[in-house]
Amino acid sequence: MKKVEQLPKGPEWDCVPITVTGNKIGEGGKLRTEDVELWRRNPVEVIRDLMGNPAFRDHMAYAPERVFTDAEGNMRAYDEMWTGDYWWEMQGRLPEGSVLAPIILASDKTHLSQFRGDQKAWPVYLTIGNISKEVRRQPSSRAMVLIGYIPVAKLECWTAGTATRGNAAQRLYHHCMRTILEPLVKAGTEGLEILCADGIIRLVFAILAVYMADHPEQCLVTCCKENRCPRCVVDASELGDNTLHPLRNHKSTLSTLEKEKNGKSPPAFKDEGLRPVFSPFWAILPHTDIFRCITPDILHQLHQGVFKDHLIQWCLQNAGADTIDDRFRAMPDAPGLRHFKRGISVISQWTGREHKEMEKVFLGVLAGAVDPRVFTAARALLHQGIGA
Repeated sequence: MKKVEQLPKGPEWDCVPITVTGNKIGEGGKLRTEDVELWRRNPVEVIRDLMGNPAFRDHMAYAPERVFTDAEGNMRAYDEMWTGDYWWEMQGRLPEGSVLAPIILASDKTHLSQFRGDQKAWPVYLTIGNISKEVRRQPSSRAMVLIGYIPVAKLECWTAGTATRGNAAQRLYHHCMRTILEPLVKAGTEGLEILCADGIIRLVFAILAVYMADHPEQCLVTCCKENRCPRCVVDASELGDNTLHPLRNHKSTLSTLEKEKNGKSPPAFKDEGLRPVFSPFWAILPHTDIFRCITPDILHQLHQGVFKDHLIQWCLQNAGADTIDDRFRAMPDAPGLRHFKRGISVISQWTGREHKEMEKVFLGVLAGAVDPRVFTAARALLHQGIGA
């Protein structure tokens, strides 16, 4: 145990007690309260640890690049995060010679047990875009670091069955995230001197660039209702229509929330489907547009949403479930491909791996079974949308 204790542990954990005041009246005529605990790590120390880790030395980038697939430089290629326009745009805002550390956050409320107290956890993870995605995506590389546990509170001090308890839970989430990410304010405005993995000390500006979450948490992060889009202001009744709508604006959203807080009841608050979260955590972060940070959830929004719920159902209606199942059954065995002996229409719950296996062969299954226009649309979705 002494040897284990001597192993590197990374940044230390810190427990922050939080008292939530509800609207129920308790003993003595005072408002009832509930005490919760927020466990956190300093994100600045986590970034220092990642950028200085010698294991990432050959997989780390410190400057943006433009990559082209042709010698003339006409065909731009986007692969790693440092090849995108965001890094170039942000680099222009920083002092000359400094380095950008694009922060990637991920969170997901998780059920730990359904049979023993319905235990839940709400972890928050952090990584940086300087690390190559091939390394960053591997759990064994430990490039995605746990930086906090947001408390999952029942908030019984608030009245049940009303929107007030839900609004209080959202405000608690934003308060906890603000507490966790507060050290990033100085890191994004003044920069940090960090000893990098190659032995060079650089001035690094840590800026939130990506927030990965499923749709309910995307709406939670952006302070909008779950029946609305977290990126644009499309009305709930127009979701799915082939119409363009303006993107949500960072500054105007904060202005609308501030007016609602002061009792001015701005029309935009209802029109944009906002929730009464008056101190969102992203308001304090420099150079951050939270609506640009939201990225599609690959499992739920691409594999399940686009492929399973839309493309698969559309093709089943066009070709017939029996035809599609027969073609999947008739598919010859081949190394690296899964054989769906029962077809796909009988599968009630799919995993991410099953989605990927179906997508590998789906165009071959559709060939000759559907209208050529359906085949062209399916190919465009698989190659340019889901495949990307």
